Amino acid sequence: MGSVKTLWSYLFEKLDIIITPAPRYKVKIFSIRRIVPVIIFVAIILTIGILTGLYKHYHNNYLLLSDKLTTLEGVRKENQRLKDELYALSRETELLRENLTKLREFNKEIKNMIDLSEKDDEEVELKLQTLFSSNYNIFQQTLPMGGGEFHLYYRQPAELIKQTKKNIYLIKKELPEQKKELEKLKDSVREYKNLKAATPDIWPLADKGDSFISSHFGWRIGPISGKQEFHEGLDIGVWYNTPVLATADGIVKFAGWMNGYGWVIIIDHGFGFETRYGHLNRMKVRKGKAVKRGQVIALSGNSGSSTGPHLHYEVRKNNIPQNPLKYIGR
Repeated sequence: MGSVKTLWSYLFEKLDIIITPAPRYKVKIFSIRRIVPVIIFVAIILTIGILTGLYKHYHNNYLLLSDKLTTLEGVRKENQRLKDELYALSRETELLRENLTKLREFNKEIKNMIDLSEKDDEEVELKLQTLFSSNYNIFQQTLPMGGGEFHLYYRQPAELIKQTKKNIYLIKKELPEQKKELEKLKDSVREYKNLKAATPDIWPLADKGDSFISSHFGWRIGPISGKQEFHEGLDIGVWYNTPVLATADGIVKFAGWMNGYGWVIIIDHGFGFETRYGHLNRMKVRKGKAVKRGQVIALSGNSGSSTGPHLHYEVRKNNIPQNPLKYIGR
């Protein structure tokens, strides 16, 4: 107890501090108790400790916050990158849809060429339905997405983009091949259609069923010569001035007088086909004229080597006479 009093007295004991300035100035004396420097020292130590602790605390918080901000910035950039990729994929998808639509129209054009109607062959609509195409406007406006099918965007974006890119690559690779095949098919259909138009396949007279075949294709006794001869066409008995019809599309190769045939018209149909219409009374087309199947080209008569009014009709393939009944007949 006595030692405490002694310490306490010691701490509160006054000390005189003498400051001796230059000779021309007065000496200054300050009194201070011993405890004051101790209190100042302790306060300094405590202040340094508190400041050190606060620094460490806020520095750690700063590092944690920086990590969080860095992570959030990375996530934001990654989300933006994924959004940009999804938008780009949606654009590619739309282009593929346009190409598929063009192929569909091409397909319709080919069907029209071969006279296939929608009733005869129901067409399956070509679609490329994806998350991007069905929500194209949303991607384009960069709106926030949530609910419904959009959970795919957040759940597995990398896998979704990878699979979509693969699908687009396969479709883009296949489209040119399909287009080439359709081009080939179109050319084949066009050639088939032209061949069909060039093939004589109708009765050569608008006679309302009143005509008859008076002499068939092949060997016969000539009505004028009385000798056996090869008849290169059909003789169809019919009254004067019955309309004579072109049996296929073509170009008039000859229209005039020819020994034996009298007034005759020869039509070149292409693909080696040629038809002849003889013993006419009047011609309604001239050389070089384009004619269509079923068009009236002349009126029947009895000109040339003929024993009565009739139409002599021939079909030739590569200038070889064919039996017309293989193409037409009643």
